[in-house]
Amino acid sequence: MKKFKNIRYWSVIACLLITLSCKEDNVNENGVIESSWNGSETKNQKNSKNQTISDQPSPPSSVQTIEIEQLKEAYKDKNDQLFLKQFPADFQQFMDYFGWNNKSNQPNELYEESYAYIDYFFHLLSQEKFREFESKLIGIADNGVWQEDGVNFFQDLTLKYIKVGERYELIDDLRSNKAKSVLFFLFDGPHPKVDSDFASHLSPAKKEILETLFESGFYDDNENPDPIDQEVPMAYDISDFENAEHYFIRDIDINKDEILDKIVSADPYQGDELFLFIKKGDEYLFALKTINFSEDGGNQIMDVQPEEDGFVIKTVFPDGGILEADHHIIFKDQDWILTHTVYRTQSSKQQDAFIYVCDVKQGLSLKDRHLVEQLQWMPKEAQREMLCTKEKIN
Repeated sequence: MKKFKNIRYWSVIACLLITLSCKEDNVNENGVIESSWNGSETKNQKNSKNQTISDQPSPPSSVQTIEIEQLKEAYKDKNDQLFLKQFPADFQQFMDYFGWNNKSNQPNELYEESYAYIDYFFHLLSQEKFREFESKLIGIADNGVWQEDGVNFFQDLTLKYIKVGERYELIDDLRSNKAKSVLFFLFDGPHPKVDSDFASHLSPAKKEILETLFESGFYDDNENPDPIDQEVPMAYDISDFENAEHYFIRDIDINKDEILDKIVSADPYQGDELFLFIKKGDEYLFALKTINFSEDGGNQIMDVQPEEDGFVIKTVFPDGGILEADHHIIFKDQDWILTHTVYRTQSSKQQDAFIYVCDVKQGLSLKDRHLVEQLQWMPKEAQREMLCTKEKIN
């Protein structure tokens, strides 16, 4: 009896040890311990500078092999619905199927056939009944980076698909961060080049993201970028802003021809973009993209108003007190010049407080990309007695 109790004791101990050793793994129906891999963790993971996308963790080879075989079978049988379901849904999976494995220095399973599979994917996607699978197009582009062969081919066909089918809403409907990631992939490469026609069809907000990428983004996110080819400046159309959220439009003569033109500004807290359009006949021609002098955590655009020789951009500090800036613009020699800024601020919160009025000379072109860096701000408090006038608070 005692011997039986000892055997039972050690059996319980053995079971506990087996349970603990299997805690982090899954046991399949055959009793074989399998890894507890979670593929979703890599879907939105950014590539580190020291690790290429093809080196990122992949699903267990048995699972991936089955999925690839199903895709191959669907392609062979022209089972369109199954092919689209089995086609990669994100960039990591796309690379696991069609890319080059830098770790092993070997092609992945469908590397050699990548062009045929990708071409067939876009052939199906162009049919109305398969529009639901457009999400895979965006999923692959999100967090993608340019590479040769299949990736480059997919990039080219994605741009073509959006342009030919006028599917720009696929970009416009994305949140800003995701749109930036997708646009980065679409224009990434050894020699990034602006596609002005593509850009002209984007919403103003997404166009701004693309323009920012070409100003600095490819240098920030590319390990070894070549100079960016941006010979053609970004163009805008007044229809981009008509009835658009987060923008307002003012009818003002901006070039002294006694014809009302249009000025478009981002709303308060919606950015610092300002766009000038000149009326020619029945059209409004884009003339300049500049700033409305809104600041992060500071003054925000209040209005743009006409004045005798041009217009004034008025900003205020919205969180109490008096802190205003009126930026006066004139049209001279085919350019818009910020001649001076009038700053108004309250001297203190005391009962005898007054308003300092500081008229600061500027002489800056709105075309200057470094306008903000050259802007002369309100004189420091110690200098205001000499440089500014005073007004009573009403």
